[in-house]
Amino acid sequence: MPSTDTRRAPLAGARQLIADEGFAVCMLIAVTAAAILAFGFDATSDIVVAMLTVGAVTALAETRLHKRG
Repeated sequence: MPSTDTRRAPLAGARQLIADEGFAVCMLIAVTAAAILAFGFDATSDIVVAMLTVGAVTALAETRLHKRG
């Protein structure tokens, strides 16, 4: 009989996504690029937040595409 706990499945999926090595590497690259912009080029916080958002979306997309193939 399948579990009726609907909160457990999304949490398990999120935990598996974060534990994936590809996701972690992409996020590390995004954080590194944002840190270089922030400290090296004295970028504004808007640019740093935008870089982190783009990195997170790219990491998510890459992880999902690799799981399909």
